[in-house]
Amino acid sequence: MNKNKILGIMTMLCVIIVSAVPAFAASSSSTQTAQVTVSDTIAIAGTWAGGGNNSTINLGSLPADGLQATFNGGASGEQIFTYSNVAIDVYTKASGDFAGGIPADTITINNFLWSNGTSTPAAFTTGYTGAKVLNNIAKAPKSGSTAYPVNLYLTVPVGTNSGSYSTTVYFSAVKTGAAAPTTP
Repeated sequence: MNKNKILGIMTMLCVIIVSAVPAFAASSSSTQTAQVTVSDTIAIAGTWAGGGNNSTINLGSLPADGLQATFNGGASGEQIFTYSNVAIDVYTKASGDFAGGIPADTITINNFLWSNGTSTPAAFTTGYTGAKVLNNIAKAPKSGSTAYPVNLYLTVPVGTNSGSYSTTVYFSAVKTGAAAPTTP
């Protein structure tokens, strides 16, 4: 074969090989968009006297004197913390009458009241309807929470048997303007 033909074939092979291999530069970059959708988050916690989330509300020892005892909300009483990323309404209810005593007795639920500090005290009920404790409270700050005090009041009627009594208090939050919760 002649030298020129060999040189031509080799040149042609080099062109084909170089065309098939991608070019690499001294630097390279790639760009991608990252996206996330953040959903509404409604989260609250109740604390009593600086205790942990959902701590027991301990109203202490009260006489059966028919007088209303007041338990101011805040760091030394009841507080509701919001961790929500939307404005919320908070409702409350109780499971029923305080039950206990020796012999067995009750303190009716209408003797147990709540207020948010600016509202007139209202009796606990067994449903959330009409029991809006906090209205249109702002979303929580980033990486934090906001506390709201709730005042409690209890009257132990004259003649109530001595002993320990209890009921369960519920706080439930919904997005501001939504219907009152039905559970828990």
